[in-house]
Amino acid sequence: MTRGRKARTWIKVDCEGILRGSINYLLTLDGQAIWVKMIALSEVCGGRPGYIEDNNESGLPHEYIAQELHCKVELLDTVLEKMTQDGAVNVNGSGSIHLVNFHHYQFSEYDRQKPYREAKKKVSFEEYVEEIRPEYADLNFGNELKKFHLYWSEGARHLHRPKLAVKNWMDNARKFGKDKKPGSRELPTTQQMKDEYDQGG
Repeated sequence: MTRGRKARTWIKVDCEGILRGSINYLLTLDGQAIWVKMIALSEVCGGRPGYIEDNNESGLPHEYIAQELHCKVELLDTVLEKMTQDGAVNVNGSGSIHLVNFHHYQFSEYDRQKPYREAKKKVSFEEYVEEIRPEYADLNFGNELKKFHLYWSEGARHLHRPKLAVKNWMDNARKFGKDKKPGSRELPTTQQMKDEYDQGG
């Protein structure tokens, strides 16, 4: 059954596990072949990688799975029993067969963090501003934010990366503050901030 996302057409193989792992004493050679095929099947069927299931995350008939793997149902059931006892398989209440270590072996740390990175990209500008506000507690953050919006609202300026731009603005505001002479209360003007920003300071 076709999964909702585009499945890979390949899987990674744990060479040490295949050659020296527990499958060598838990399963016959036929059983080991079925186990490797199950790993491949869990990538291309159902709704989630690492699961043998339908698109609704429910289990498939063992007869159907055995047909896909070109084996007898009895052999499939034996493999499931042995690998469940070994902790490598979990069959949930809906009958979905979960290959427990699939994600550990199939996906890199980069892949595992991808959902987190995608979620961070979706953070709105307003949320980002509130997120960085504590970093600039030494500034009049609200006032600087007003200057920032004023600057970008003038003329035909186009703000392509607003999150980076506002952070650069605040960094420059802090720089102006540090460059002031001791005892001076003079604050940088909006024009000074604009000039500094335009220079990439």
